[in-house]
Amino acid sequence: MLANTLLAIARIAFGVFFVGSAILKMAETDYMVGMLAEAGFSAPLPFVYIAMAAQIAGGGALILGRLVVPAAFGLIAYVAIVNWYLHPFWVLSGEEAAIQFQLFTKNLGIMAGLLSVAGADASRRGMAG
Repeated sequence: MLANTLLAIARIAFGVFFVGSAILKMAETDYMVGMLAEAGFSAPLPFVYIAMAAQIAGGGALILGRLVVPAAFGLIAYVAIVNWYLHPFWVLSGEEAAIQFQLFTKNLGIMAGLLSVAGADASRRGMAG
């Protein structure tokens, strides 16, 4: 009982995090386009829309408790792509490298949490092998 409650809290919290991030992207689309342009994206607007869709679909699925494992893996892939393109600490130095490393490792924590949610949900549903 406690395990299911904790899993539901974690799943919903991650869902709110991603849906909330998508809402912020909707409210600040121009800022997001500028950030992606700075990162070297030649046509950033479609990528902002793709990010919004991924976050709404994946986060919404987590909130609703539907397709939790595929949603978690989809969001893990999304965060990994964000890490690679937006937080490349390995090509930077000094304070900027430190900031990007912190953001990169924070995202690793998010991915680890999503893996935990996926694993716990799969186990709860008898999908663990």
